[in-house]
Amino acid sequence: MGIFKGPNITTRADKISSFTVATAEYGSPVLEILGTTRISGNVLYYDDFTAHEHRETHRTGKGGGGKQTTITYSYTVAVIIGLCEGEVKNIGKVWIDKSVYTYPHSDIQLTLFKGTASQAPWGYVTSKHPEKALSYPNLAYMAGVIDLGSGGSMPNFNFEVIGKLTNTGDGKDVNPADYIKYVLDKVGLSGIEIVGLDNYRAYCKAADLLISTPSDSTEARTAREIVNEIAELTNAYMFWSNDAFKIVPREDRQVGSWKPNKTILYDLTPDDFLPQSGGACVTYSRKDSSELYNRFSVEFLNRENGYEKETVSYEDTADIALYGVKQASTINAHYVYTKARAVMLAEAAARKNKYERNKYTFVLGWAFCRLEPGDLVTLTAPSLGLERVPVIIDSVVEGTDGKLTFTAISRPPADYGEAEFDVHENERPYIDFNLDPGSISTPSIFQPDTSLMYGDNEVWIGAYGENQYWGGCNVWASNNNTGYKLIGTINQGARIGYLVKDMSETDTELEVSINSQLISGTLEDAEKGNTLLWMNGESMSYTTATLLENGNFLLSGIIRGQYNTTPIKHYAKTQITRCDDALIRCNFLYSDIGQQIYFKFTSFNVLMGNEQSLADVPYYTRVIQKRDVRPPDITALECTRLSTGTRQFWWTFKYPTPNDIDGFELRYNQGSNVTWDTGIPLHTGLITEQPFETEALRQGVHTIMIKAVDNTGNYSKGVASVIANLGDPLEENVLYKANASENVWSNCTHTGATNAEGNLMSSSDSYYWPDSNTPMWTKADALHWSESYKYFELSFQVLAPASGQMWLKYDIEGPCEIEYRLVGKDGYWMDEKTPFWEGNESWASWVDSKEMLKPYTGKSMVNAGDTIQVFIKAPNNVSEPTIIKELTLIIDVPDRQEHFEDITVPLSGLLLPIATPNYYTTAVRIDAVQNSNIAVARAAVINRNPCMIKLVDINGQPVSATVDVTWQGFVKEVI
Repeated sequence: MGIFKGPNITTRADKISSFTVATAEYGSPVLEILGTTRISGNVLYYDDFTAHEHRETHRTGKGGGGKQTTITYSYTVAVIIGLCEGEVKNIGKVWIDKSVYTYPHSDIQLTLFKGTASQAPWGYVTSKHPEKALSYPNLAYMAGVIDLGSGGSMPNFNFEVIGKLTNTGDGKDVNPADYIKYVLDKVGLSGIEIVGLDNYRAYCKAADLLISTPSDSTEARTAREIVNEIAELTNAYMFWSNDAFKIVPREDRQVGSWKPNKTILYDLTPDDFLPQSGGACVTYSRKDSSELYNRFSVEFLNRENGYEKETVSYEDTADIALYGVKQASTINAHYVYTKARAVMLAEAAARKNKYERNKYTFVLGWAFCRLEPGDLVTLTAPSLGLERVPVIIDSVVEGTDGKLTFTAISRPPADYGEAEFDVHENERPYIDFNLDPGSISTPSIFQPDTSLMYGDNEVWIGAYGENQYWGGCNVWASNNNTGYKLIGTINQGARIGYLVKDMSETDTELEVSINSQLISGTLEDAEKGNTLLWMNGESMSYTTATLLENGNFLLSGIIRGQYNTTPIKHYAKTQITRCDDALIRCNFLYSDIGQQIYFKFTSFNVLMGNEQSLADVPYYTRVIQKRDVRPPDITALECTRLSTGTRQFWWTFKYPTPNDIDGFELRYNQGSNVTWDTGIPLHTGLITEQPFETEALRQGVHTIMIKAVDNTGNYSKGVASVIANLGDPLEENVLYKANASENVWSNCTHTGATNAEGNLMSSSDSYYWPDSNTPMWTKADALHWSESYKYFELSFQVLAPASGQMWLKYDIEGPCEIEYRLVGKDGYWMDEKTPFWEGNESWASWVDSKEMLKPYTGKSMVNAGDTIQVFIKAPNNVSEPTIIKELTLIIDVPDRQEHFEDITVPLSGLLLPIATPNYYTTAVRIDAVQNSNIAVARAAVINRNPCMIKLVDINGQPVSATVDVTWQGFVKEVI
C-alpha cells in the first residue's frame, strides 16, 4: 500500500444552455386530413428544457490510488407538436429520425390529443405552468416530455395520422365521393344537391379508387381546385347545371357490380345539325400519331414504403415493339397511396389515349338543351363517313344567338341501345321566337347629384316591361325627335313605383306601390346609400322594408337629403326609383345642356327577339341640366432623373368618356408634405403630354404632386404624389462658402424670427381663449393657438470672389420658394425711391431691369465680382411654418497647389513663398517631417493672404521643425 493517495480527477462535459427547434413555423395553414397520411407536425409549445447530471466514478492506480470522475449531461424538454384539424381517429406509425414505431409505444414519449371541441389542456402544463395551459380545441396534437439524450436538439418526428372519413373507404382511405361532399360542405355548400353522387360513390368503391389528403399539401387551396383535381384523377365530369352540381363517371367498362351508362339520348343526323362556318355540319380533329403514347407513368405516395414518392408505369407492349417507347407526361397522383391503384390510373390513362383520339364539334338548337357533359349520343354525317358513331359530350357552350356548340369525344365499340329521345319529324318541339314583348311602363329618367356620377352631364335611366315575355329594351335618344341614336340597353327591369301618401320634409317613413320586391337593410346600409331611392330631386335611403297586406311596402328608418340634396315635401303619385344596377347611365355633351332630349324604348322578348320598331313606341322627354363632375384621379406618378440632371415625370391616368380633360398640373412642396394648396407650381399653363421634363427643382427632399384639370377648370379630387430626394451637389475642388446663419442671421434681412434652436422661421398669427368656457378650451395653460403663419421673406447676397459654379446648401422645412439672380458690376440704386433699395451701403448695387429672378434649381456659373442675391419666400396664411435651419452659399472654383520641401518653420511661424498671384488660401497640408524626434500634428494657418503658417503638436502647442508642405488655394480675381 502506498503512503500517499493518488489525485482525484474530474472530467465534466460541456453543458448545453439552449434548446434547438427545427420544426416550428409561424403562420402556416392548419392541414385537415381526410383519410390517412404522413405529416411532420409543427411545434406549438416547448418549456422546461432541463439538464440532468450523470456522474461515473472509478479508482485509478494501485493501493490508495486516486479517483476518476466523469460528469455528463442528458436533457429533457416538454413539447406540444400540432398535427392537423381535429377530430382524428388515431395515430398509426411514428418515425423518430431513422427509427419507426407503432403508436402507442414507450419510446415515442408522446400522447395523442385527438382534437375534440371539448378536449382539456395537457395535464403537465396545467400542473407546472397553469398560466400557459391551453386546450387547443379542434386541433389534434401530440404532447409529452422528450428525452433528448446528450444533445440539445429535438429529433425529427413524423406521424401517420388516421384522419376523417376513413369509414367511407377501407378504414385508411376515403371514397372520393365523400371527399368531394365534405369539401363542398366545408365551404358552405351543404344545401346544394350533387346529382349522380351515389352512382359516383358506387363506381369509386367498385374500382377501388380510394384517396387520402396528399402529405405534401402544405399550401391553402380553393375548393374548386381540390374538387376539379379529384374529378380528373378519378375520370369523372363534375359541373354545375340547373341549380345543382352534377358528377358523371366517364368509365365505359363494367367494374365489379357497377355498370357504366350506355344510354344513347339522341341519334343525331344532318337534319339536327346547324351549319358551322363553311357550311360543315360536323367538324372533327384527330390526335397526331406523335401524341399516341404507349407508356404512361403515375407518381404516387407509397404507404408501404414510408409514404415515399414512387412511380409506376403501364406499357402497351405491342405498340412499343412496333414504334418504340413514346413516354407520356407523368401523372401526379399524390392522393393515391397504393401501388395497385396507381397502376389502375396508368391503365385508365392509356385507354383514354387510345379510344378518345377523335374529337367532334357540332352545333345544335335549343331543342337539344337537355344535353350535358357525360351524355351519350350518336353522330351520323355521310360526308365524313360517320354512321351512328357513339360519342360522349365533353363540353357545351351557349352562344349569344341561342345556339349550342358541343364538343364530343369518341367512345370504344360497345353494345348501345336505341336512342331515348326522338326529335325528328313531327315530334320535334317548336319554339316560338316571336313572342310579343309588350311595351314598357313609364320609365324613370333623372340626373342625380354629381357625387353619384362617373361622368359629366350623366342621366340615369330605368324601365320595366308590362308583359310576361318582356326581356329588356334598347334605349334611343334624339335632340329633334327625328334621328335617333342607340345610347344603351336595359337587360333587367328596374324597381319603379309611386308614393301612396303625401310625405312631409321631416317624415322618415313612406308607403310605396312598386313593381318588385324591396329588401330590408341595416342602419349602416342606409347611411352608406346601399338602399338608395330617388324621388323628385331628393336622394334618400331606407332601413326596413315591410310588405303590407295590400301589396305595398312600408319603408321606415329613412335617411333624408343624401348626396347634397335637400329634404322636400313629396305628394302622392310621385314616382320613386330604386337606384341599383338595373339603371343605365348615359353621358351627354356640354352642347346638349339646356336642350330637350327625346328618349324612346324598343322592347324585345325573353329570347332577345321580336324587337319593337321605333315608329311604334312613344317618346319621353328630359331637359339636360349641367352636371360637372370632377376629373378622375391620377393613379400613379413617377420621377426619373436623366444624366443631364433633367427630371422626367410620368403618370398613369384613365381618360373619362366623353373626354373633357384639358391637361395636368404639377406642384411641389419642400419635404414630405402632401398638401396641394401649399404646393408651388412647377410650370405655367397646363401639361398635355408626358413625360414632363423640368430642371426647376432644387436639391433636397421634395414632394411632387399632380392633378388632372378639365375644360371647366375642375381639378381631380385626389392627388397623386412622389417623394424625391434630389440630394446636395458634390463639393468639388477648393470651396468658397458664405453662411447666412452666422451672427444670428444678421448677414441677411428677413421678416421672420429665430426660435430656441437658433433656426429662422416664419411668424404666426396667435389667438387666445379668455377662459375655460370658450369653445376648444382644453386646460388651464392652453392660452393660445396658432391659426396660420404670415408671409415670410429672406434676402441674402454675396459678392463672388472668383469665377466658378455657385450652389446653395440648405435645410428648410415647410412651404417656400427659392429664387436668385446675379447682379453685375454696373448698376446702382441711387436713393431710397429705387426699387429694392434696403437703406444701407451693402445694398448699393442692383441688377439691370432685364435680369429677372429665377427659380433656384442647382449649380450655375458666376463671375468674379458678381453680386449673388438669394430670396426665400413663403406664402401668407398657411397652416405650416417655414423653418430655415441652414443656408450656405458655396462657389466651386478651380484649385491651385504648390509644394515646398525641407522648409524650416520656427516657433513664431513662417510666411510661405507662394508664387500664385492674388491668391486665397484654403488649406495647408504637412507631407513629411524631417525631424523624426519632433511630434508635429498639423499646420495651422495664421493668415491666408499672404499665407503664414505655424506648426503645432497634438496639444495645440507651437513647435519648430523642418517639413515638406503642400499649399492649396485659388486665384482671387481682381474685382
